Amino acid sequence: MMSTHLLRGALIAASLLASGAAMSADFKWVQDAKTCAAPEYPRDSLAKGEQGTTGLRILVGVDGKPIDSEIESSSHSRKLDSAAQRALMECSFKPVPADAKPVQQWVKTEFVWKLN
Repeated sequence: MMSTHLLRGALIAASLLASGAAMSADFKWVQDAKTCAAPEYPRDSLAKGEQGTTGLRILVGVDGKPIDSEIESSSHSRKLDSAAQRALMECSFKPVPADAKPVQQWVKTEFVWKLN
């Protein structure tokens, strides 16, 4: 089966954007890996051999759930970008440190699409 030849993309936590003066300098959101499933490689993209990196900004609410997202840099495939965006909007985030008072914050992340 063709999907066994895929190297699944990697979620890469990147730098965080400050959400305002109220944010603690030490606070940040990190993806809870247990809640983040890798997106399915779109069939059309797979057939065309499309690869690339989708850079996203996810707005995380005080409850650790995504509120909104924006594609910051495209993989040059609308289907790959949409699949990454949909999957990452299903993730949960946890505060670091764990006892921090959470605030709404934009988080930058990437999804790498690569075929073997």
